[in-house]
Amino acid sequence: MIQASSPALRGAEQLGSAAFRQRHGLRLAYMAGAMANGIAGEELVIALSRAGCLASFGAAGLSLERVDAAIARLRAELPGKPLCFNLIHTPDDPALERALVDLYLSRGVETIEASAFMALSPAIVLYRAKGARLDGAGGAVARQRVIAKVSRREVAEPFFRPAPDAILDALQAAGELTAQEAAAARLLPVADDVTVEADSGGHTDRQSLVCALPALSLLRRRVAEVFPAAARVGLGAAGGISTPAAIAAAFAMGADYVVTGSVNQACVESATSPAVRKLLAAADLADVTMAPAADMFELGVQVQVLKRGTLFAVRGAQLAELYRAHPSLQAIPPAELARLEQQLFRQPLAAVEAETLAFWQQRNPALAEQASRDPKVRMGLVFRWYLGQSSRWAIQGAPERTLDYQVWCGPAMGAFNAWAAGTPFADPAARRAAAVADALMQAAAQPLPQPATGMEAPQAAPQQALRPEPAPAAMPPASFAAEDIQEWLMEQIASQLDLSPDDIDPRRTFESYTLDSTRALLILTRLEKRLALKLSPTLIWNYPTIETLAAQLCKMASVKKIDMQTAQTT
Repeated sequence: MIQASSPALRGAEQLGSAAFRQRHGLRLAYMAGAMANGIAGEELVIALSRAGCLASFGAAGLSLERVDAAIARLRAELPGKPLCFNLIHTPDDPALERALVDLYLSRGVETIEASAFMALSPAIVLYRAKGARLDGAGGAVARQRVIAKVSRREVAEPFFRPAPDAILDALQAAGELTAQEAAAARLLPVADDVTVEADSGGHTDRQSLVCALPALSLLRRRVAEVFPAAARVGLGAAGGISTPAAIAAAFAMGADYVVTGSVNQACVESATSPAVRKLLAAADLADVTMAPAADMFELGVQVQVLKRGTLFAVRGAQLAELYRAHPSLQAIPPAELARLEQQLFRQPLAAVEAETLAFWQQRNPALAEQASRDPKVRMGLVFRWYLGQSSRWAIQGAPERTLDYQVWCGPAMGAFNAWAAGTPFADPAARRAAAVADALMQAAAQPLPQPATGMEAPQAAPQQALRPEPAPAAMPPASFAAEDIQEWLMEQIASQLDLSPDDIDPRRTFESYTLDSTRALLILTRLEKRLALKLSPTLIWNYPTIETLAAQLCKMASVKKIDMQTAQTT
């Protein structure tokens, strides 16, 4: 393993944005995202913070008392270091969200990782604006920092902009903000950083990072044209970040920082059970699936979970099917009810119903009242009991409930396991979060291997092999005409997709062709070599068709040629 004093580690410390590292007081532009129910707990936060990484405590699903205790312990263990805690949006219970913000403000929590927000709430605006001040030079300074985790452009955009006037005015009128705080907030973007979440464990839109990150980078630039402060908002990459190649690719696409998730759950510091960590260490890329979400079960929302070694996804899907098909528990066929009581709930459903109503009477009396009157609502809450308990059984490592474990997990876990094979990290007991972070970032700082050529090329399976580069087009190497570049691009794409160049329309967008990121980057590498230009991976999003890209490349190549000729004559 590379030692801390090695040049590779110094390279790792240069990856990503220096502004992000400085803003959060970090050594590495590396963040561990929050994992609900305290799975990203104190031990994980302590280990990564001491290693110079940012780690977000997973407060979602925990009581205020439990979160308060975590703040106290982390203050004691990490003196002088800023803390980052998760704030999950709870539109069905805004009082809970507000109570958490009040706790964070009262305890001086410096940063929140805001997740699941579909729109800005008064609570998150209050957190951002409280303590903000004008700097005397026409700008403003925030006391608290916000890292927003998003997957959609329409959700991201409000975080690049100032908080809405209507919310700020209401908070000021209620005495929650001073006039100066409200004025300062109007000069600040709501977020300091925006994490682009791709195909992740748990709640996910299963976005493609190679599409989403450049799209949000473009959005940030467009917002900055009318609100210049947006240009300073950092952009992070999450979802699928578990190997050096993935990290290097994220930084190559312009990410300011990277965010890991599933990988950290498999580390010994995570607050889950050894049984779950063992299951995660055995996962392959395809060992994940979608299952009903406990928090939004009735709406049909799903989460991505581990399917290897557990039947949770299958059993959760059965509950969802029963919920859709029947108006109440009493309408379910007796044989099916008996199976549920024996296999899933392991107790009479009447007992589960009573326990569930008592819980919601304390947590949300209005919902409990609705459930007492509406058998469909009551059935949904009973089924949510199983979905919620399955996460707790996994965290506790309940041996009698192994087949019911709900483990949030994305394909990144399988990718990490493949990379770790044959190394000390193959052993679940050797996976320490700080060591994993260092190893990934050190390796990402190394030059990426070039595609093999000639007789030394490895023999890959036919369905996975990249197509060899076709013979050069019949154009002289010095020709940078747009038509020639366009023809070459059409040949390259056709070759990778097993199509004829005649099937490639230069006016169609690149997105309309089913090129995966590996093949797209391969074509980009060949294009750089052909034109002797260094090209940004975001070029194809700024010039989204073969025709427009070829025209831009023609201009770039011509400018370089003129520069070279000028240099030769001086």
